[in-house]
Amino acid sequence: MHVGLEVLAAQDFRNLETFRIEPGPRFNLFEGRNGQGKTNLLEAVYLLSAFRSPRDAKQGELVRFGAERAVVYGEIVRREVKRTVEIQLAKEGKKVLLDGKVITRMPSSFSHMAAVLFGPDDLELTKAGPEVRRRFLDRATFAVWPEHLLELRAYHEALKHRNRLLRDAKVRGVALDPHVLDAFEGELARRGASVLMRRHLFLERFVVHFAEAFRQITDGELTATLTHKASGFDHADSHKASGSEAAGRDFGVAAMPSVALELAAALSRARASDAKLGWTRLGPHADELDLMIDGRPVRAFASQGQHRAFVLALKIAELHRIHEAHGVYPVFLLDDVSSELDERRNALLMETLQRGGGQVFVTTTDRRWIRVGDDAMRRWKVEAGVLSAE
Repeated sequence: MHVGLEVLAAQDFRNLETFRIEPGPRFNLFEGRNGQGKTNLLEAVYLLSAFRSPRDAKQGELVRFGAERAVVYGEIVRREVKRTVEIQLAKEGKKVLLDGKVITRMPSSFSHMAAVLFGPDDLELTKAGPEVRRRFLDRATFAVWPEHLLELRAYHEALKHRNRLLRDAKVRGVALDPHVLDAFEGELARRGASVLMRRHLFLERFVVHFAEAFRQITDGELTATLTHKASGFDHADSHKASGSEAAGRDFGVAAMPSVALELAAALSRARASDAKLGWTRLGPHADELDLMIDGRPVRAFASQGQHRAFVLALKIAELHRIHEAHGVYPVFLLDDVSSELDERRNALLMETLQRGGGQVFVTTTDRRWIRVGDDAMRRWKVEAGVLSAE
């Protein structure tokens, strides 16, 4: 099933001159030297999907210098139904119009368009701390189940209450009331079990797509694994996969009551040590994704090319997992991919994408890196913020 942009337009967005283009249903190439505005184009597409910048930029930074406001507009087709999205940006805030009507929050079930972005900043997934990987996991899970965001917020609210009790007791030098903690920890454990269940269900199929994507990108020369380590459990390896094989602790729907009890017990055992610290050490907020290539930690031993291949496989797996869940492919945004992979792996990536489906927007400084048939691609030049079709 098709989903994608039929019209993309913007006025006074970043450094881009006012433009209106009609992207093709498959590959759309934007070529130009660095600093010309190619990444800003992808940011505009992402903005139409998520109603926020992938760079977490302030509203005023999105408005062209000297302008009062910016507008990004898209006409989107999903399952033969056309929808319009318009985002008006100003220093004081933004206004989102879906089908001409102002909305205040993301529509449920991604009813207009989802997007997956791969760019240089995403290399932090394999290089930075665990909070970056948790954020990736939760955003990807949200793309499959929008209710995951509400569950995650409820968990963090319960976590905040327990941390406040611990912190206040530490500051005041008083003993914690176990009955009060029982009540707070019970709620925290129930919410935590719900978060773990969604993460588990997402990863159950995601790891299969990931292993296959990594195999294709590396031409089978390397084996990658991804292990979800759930904080607070004796058997921490909660979901480990290589190829189609998955094993470990069950955090599925049927196991939720026992998972909640196990997490509550772990929180109870950790009270004394948590009280000394003034915060909660265990729970989904401390989960980790262990990333390995041929049995060695990616963060410590991978080459730059292997880091890039690993992250790109994560993104392609996210693409396929969303398609599997909703029956439509997200829009795939590839920023400056020619500088992120060597020539051979870049060619393997293009082959992988051609075997898949969905709309792709890709930027490059040299089109020779993008080996896709002419009949499947539309091209634009980007120079000093000006788009010109070829």
